[in-house]
Amino acid sequence: MAIAYYDEAGNYVKECPKCKVTKPTEEYTKHKSNKDGLSFYCGDCNRASIRARNQRRAKKRKQKSHKLLEHHIEWIRNQQLNLSVRQTAKEFSKRFHDMTIAPSTVQRIFSGKVHLTKEKKKQKEEENTISIYDMIQEADSFDGDVEEYLETKSKNKVKF
Repeated sequence: MAIAYYDEAGNYVKECPKCKVTKPTEEYTKHKSNKDGLSFYCGDCNRASIRARNQRRAKKRKQKSHKLLEHHIEWIRNQQLNLSVRQTAKEFSKRFHDMTIAPSTVQRIFSGKVHLTKEKKKQKEEENTISIYDMIQEADSFDGDVEEYLETKSKNKVKF
């Protein structure tokens, strides 16, 4: 740990262990717990480390705020035949800037364990639902038994 001292010219100086430059003590902030009462690093190095830490935190915050949208999931599913899990994660970061994805998430998407949003679930349910009135209209044009007609429509839910 560097301690402040008087140089040959009589100036009170301290050497910064980070940048290895001897600077006057006015360039150091106060820090009561250190022996000389000054911060460990000079003001320039302190500001640089704070700036770097803030950038790292902002980057993490930005990454966490992104949620996968349907087109992201579809793109990942389309890559399943072409790329491995890790390659897909890397290509995802290149294609969708400022977004990263863990290989474990890609694996979950490949295996179909990622759930759809509520809106997409509702939309898919509506696709599989048929109105009773539409069913009656279609039944008029059907040339078979009622049971055969109902078997063809059993995949859809009937909406009353």
